[in-house]
Amino acid sequence: MIDESYEWAQPPARLTTRSHRVPGGDHYSVARHNQSRPADDRPERGGAIQALDHDVLIRRSLEISSSCFTTIISILQGVALAILADNTFNDPSPLAYFHSVCLALVLVGVFYTYVNMSIMLRWAPSFLDSFMPFMIAGLEIPPAYFLGQVAAWNTWLGMLWLGAATGFYVNIKWSPASHFGKEPKAHRIFHRMYHELMLTSLACGLAMGFFGITAHLYPAAGPWLGVAGVVTVLATMAIFVARSEIRSSQIHARFGVHRPPFN
Repeated sequence: MIDESYEWAQPPARLTTRSHRVPGGDHYSVARHNQSRPADDRPERGGAIQALDHDVLIRRSLEISSSCFTTIISILQGVALAILADNTFNDPSPLAYFHSVCLALVLVGVFYTYVNMSIMLRWAPSFLDSFMPFMIAGLEIPPAYFLGQVAAWNTWLGMLWLGAATGFYVNIKWSPASHFGKEPKAHRIFHRMYHELMLTSLACGLAMGFFGITAHLYPAAGPWLGVAGVVTVLATMAIFVARSEIRSSQIHARFGVHRPPFN
């Protein structure tokens, strides 16, 4: 008696596929063969899915530059916002509430600046480009721990605005006219905008640093210096947004894009 299960008990043969051109035709037929694939036909371990060339390098740089900046800024600002929300209601006071509102506006202003810059400027990121977002966004975190404390809050805000002024200077220095193609006037408008924002940030940073040091040396003047710091930050944010919106609208108009300010 023949055991019919014998053929099912045998290990299956290894099947491979090969393509054959059909004679006189423009297509291939696939046949299955009971043989192993030659070593030369096996895929390379860790092989590239896209070889690097000039166009690929440019495309990858364009894709990564803006997404990296906004992602880093979003993460750090999420941390700052969580700390700010937690500390605002721990020891509530009118000055702490004003400090919280000012810092929230600064968070929005920093994110708005990076989004606006990512639209207009693109380059292959360097170490400095990676360092600047961490420096500027990282300086947004310490003030959230000192709400209502005039000397410390003013000092940290001064450092933040000085860091922002440094960032504007770096972008002015490394943003040649090639970023704006055949519109050199748009390039001049961009430099004018960043020059205005750099001076505004520098003035605010120096003023806030002066208020912070003075409040530390003369604690009795703390309430007045606290009010002065809040007013200075609010005025700086107003100037900051106004200049950014107006200049950005002018740059977009040079390329035929309708972007009214404060829209």
